[in-house]
Amino acid sequence: MEERKLGIIAMMEEKGVTVDKAAEAIAFDPMILGLYLVKDAYPVPKRILDKLEAALAN
Repeated sequence: MEERKLGIIAMMEEKGVTVDKAAEAIAFDPMILGLYLVKDAYPVPKRILDKLEAALAN
């Protein structure tokens, strides 16, 4: 899970996607998403990771 989270963070950085833009793309609260996307071991729910990956694939 942690590897997947870090991979998504790296993909966001590569594409220049901010947390606010990502939150808007998946219809999620940007403040909570920002807390989830801190580079730590805290898990992110699978459904949120799935939505983020789908949004970044486009």
